[in-house]
Formats: sequence, structure tokens, C-alpha cells
Amino acid sequence: MAKRKPVVKRLQKHLWELTSKYVRLHASNWNGECSCVTCGLTKPWKEMQAGHFIPRAQGNSTKWDLRNIHPQCYRCNINLGGNGAEYYPFMVKTYGEKVVTELRQLSNQSRKITPCEYQTMIDEMAERISKLIMERQRSDYWTHWALQNVS
Repeated sequence: MAKRKPVVKRLQKHLWELTSKYVRLHASNWNGECSCVTCGLTKPWKEMQAGHFIPRAQGNSTKWDLRNIHPQCYRCNINLGGNGAEYYPFMVKTYGEKVVTELRQLSNQSRKITPCEYQTMIDEMAERISKLIMERQRSDYWTHWALQNVS
């Protein structure tokens, strides 16, 4: 008989799958592509990864913070270990030094997340994904998006 994963591990895995999907889908354009925040490589969102500015190994305080997670290509996220040298300027440009400092301070704090909290986070992330998909199905969404993103 195969051992079952502990409840928390299963919840963490499910939450990560949803969070990763949301981060990549949210960053995608009308063509379903998104760019790596560290090298600029553009690929379909399903082929990208969700990479952390502050590594996941540094604890739960920043692990699920959406300000800390962005699309990255496999090379930057895995081969270059997050490509921190390029990630840092992106973070400062996107959020400012204050948020970068806040995330670094948060990463030094421990956070215990209960199974009930994980389930709530899963439900909220699933709702975010549903809303994003419904919003993008509106006929005027991409016209508005294009007007906002004209260079």
C-alpha cells in the first residue's frame, strides 16, 4: 500500500500549481505569451515557470506573496538559480526599493500556515484564476489592454 502525502504537503502542492498558473496567465498577453522578467525571453505562458525573487527555501513568509513571484524561463529560474542579478533591477523598477526591503524583512520571519489557511488560499487563488479568465473573455478586454500597453 502506497503512503499518502501529509495533508499540508498536498495542500502546498495544489496551492503552488494554482499560484504558478495565475502568475504566468496574469502576465500573458492577448496571444497567450509572457516574457521572462529576467532575460526577456517570450514564450507561451504554459512553457514558462513562476520564479521567486526571494527563494522559496527561505520560508513561508514570502513564498506565497505575489509580489515575490513572476514569470521566468527555465534557464533563468533553474539553470541560473533565479538570475538574481537581473531579478533585482526588475523588482526595484516594478515595486520600488521599499517593497524589495519589505520582502527581504518578511523572509527573515517564520510563518506557520495551517491546513485551513492553505485551503482558504487555494480557494482564493482559484477564484482569481476564474475572474481573470472571465475578464479576458469580455470582448473589450484586449482592446483596453492594447491601449494600455502601446509603446
